[in-house]
Amino acid sequence: MESPQPQRKKFKTAQDWNDFIGQAQQSGQRTTGQDLFALRKVCYEEIEKHRGRPLLVYATKFLEGVPQGAPNFIDLSDVDGFTDLINSVKGNGSVDVLLHSPGGRPDATERLVGLLRGKFDEVNFLIPHSAYSAATMLALSGNNIVLHPSGTLGPIDPQINGIPARSIKRGFEKVKERIAKEGPETLPAYIPLIEKYSLDLLELCEDSEKLSRELVSTWLKRYMFKGDKKAVGKIRKAVNYFSDYDKHLLHSRPLSMDKLSEFGLKIELADETLQDLLWEAYILLNGFFNVSPFVKLYESAHGVSWGKQFQQVFIGPQPQQKLKPAQ
Repeated sequence: MESPQPQRKKFKTAQDWNDFIGQAQQSGQRTTGQDLFALRKVCYEEIEKHRGRPLLVYATKFLEGVPQGAPNFIDLSDVDGFTDLINSVKGNGSVDVLLHSPGGRPDATERLVGLLRGKFDEVNFLIPHSAYSAATMLALSGNNIVLHPSGTLGPIDPQINGIPARSIKRGFEKVKERIAKEGPETLPAYIPLIEKYSLDLLELCEDSEKLSRELVSTWLKRYMFKGDKKAVGKIRKAVNYFSDYDKHLLHSRPLSMDKLSEFGLKIELADETLQDLLWEAYILLNGFFNVSPFVKLYESAHGVSWGKQFQQVFIGPQPQQKLKPAQ
C-alpha cells in the first residue's frame, strides 16, 4: 500500500506568508527564488486541475513599494514573455490567463491579444485582485472573465510611459482654462507646465483613448459576444461605461462585479475552490515581489518562470576631498 502524500503548505492569508518568511529569516534558512517558485507552481497545478486547462500567469508589482520608473506596465517587451508562455503549453484549445496588472499601452495589448488568439480557440482571464486600464482591455478580449470576490477591473484609460493618458490631457486642459480666465499676461507663469505637454504627446493621448475604445469594441464582438446578433447595443453600452473617464474620475477606480452585472458581459465570480486557489496565487506572487527586486513575472507550470527586475539606485552627495597643501 502506498503511503499517503503529505499535505502541502497552503497560504490562505497574507499572515500565512508573513509567518512563513519570518520563520525562515529567524531560523537562518536560505529560501531561494526557486524554492518560492515551487510553492507557486503547486498552486498553478491545482488551478489547472480544477479548471481542466493550462494556466498562464502574467503578474506585476504595482500595489505598494514600486520604485519610480519601474517597468511594471504592459509594453511591447511583454511579447517575449507571452511568446514563451504560449509555447510552453501544447494544444490550441482553451487556456486560462491569471492576470494582475495596472495596465499600460493599448498597442502592446493588441499584440498580446494577437499572440493569444493566434494559438488558442478560447481564452479565459482569471483576476485574483486587480486588472486596470490596458489590463482591463486585455481581460475584455477573453471569452470569459472570472473574478475573485476581491478582484476588480477598471476604466480602460491607457497609460503613456506609465502615466494615465487622461491625467496628461486634464493637466493641459487646466492650464488652458487658467490662462483663459486670468488673461494672456499670465502666460509666462504657466510656461513650465505647458512645456510638460507637447502637442505630439497630447495627440498620442487622444489616439490611445480612441484606440482603446475601438479595440475593446472589436474584441467583445469577436470573442465574448461571438454569434450574438443582438450584442451591438450591449457592446456600445459597455464600452461607453468603461471609457467614461469623467464618470470614473480615477484611473484605478474599481469596477467590481456589482457595477458590471448590468452589461451582460460574461463575467462571473469564482467558485469557492477557485477563490481559495486564486487568492493563494496572489498571496504568493505579491509576497515574492515584496522580498525580491522583481516587478514583473511570466510563469506557468510548464517550464516558464522569468521576469523583470528593477532596483532604484540612490546617488547621494559625494564626500569632498581635502587637498593637501603643496610642499
